[in-house]
Amino acid sequence: MARPHEDRERHTSVDHRPGGLPITFARGAWCAIDIVHVTAEREEAAISTYETLIETAQTSAAKAQAAVVLRSANHRRVVAIVELEGHSGFAHLASAWDAHHLYAEHHAVAESVALALYQVKEVAGEVLIDADSHEAYAFERTAADAVQVATLIEPLEAAAGFRGALVFGGDTTGAAIVYWFENAAQIDAFRAGAAARKVLGAEGSAGDAEFAVHPVKTFAGH
Repeated sequence: MARPHEDRERHTSVDHRPGGLPITFARGAWCAIDIVHVTAEREEAAISTYETLIETAQTSAAKAQAAVVLRSANHRRVVAIVELEGHSGFAHLASAWDAHHLYAEHHAVAESVALALYQVKEVAGEVLIDADSHEAYAFERTAADAVQVATLIEPLEAAAGFRGALVFGGDTTGAAIVYWFENAAQIDAFRAGAAARKVLGAEGSAGDAEFAVHPVKTFAGH
């Protein structure tokens, strides 16, 4: 069944069923990352919107490649990560998405957005993101830079249950990291450790802080 969509007039033919082929983002890839804060009842609309926007971006001047939409466990955030052909692709995507965000905010779909360009600086473990997996994922955007965040790779690889991680450096400032373990308890144990607290700070102290997510839909590159 298709998910509800708040903008029927702009809707394109997109398969809104969850899933998709496993994807990855290679070291050096440029990616747009957008984080939308939603009310719980608007989460499905936000997910549906991102799926449509990504599908459109893959056939537009943005030349989007692989992409993933993630939902937070508390149903209050939706994250989109989209691989692009650098700054020119991001400029095209930002223009199209900014126009849509203005429309969406008017219809009270989102509370805030944070679209920015990042580059994959480090990868570790099994870096395939799989919407059908039962692993536990976490996402964090932080004021720390990518060099600092990359120091977490070694303790991540040594942690029990670690499966994979991607470190994204912001084009202008900050960084983001997606990492996943066999289960949520293992993420909690790593996040409580000295290495994570040194780089990322106590929960709620930097950036958007760590929060549990899971891939809803992946898009393979065209």
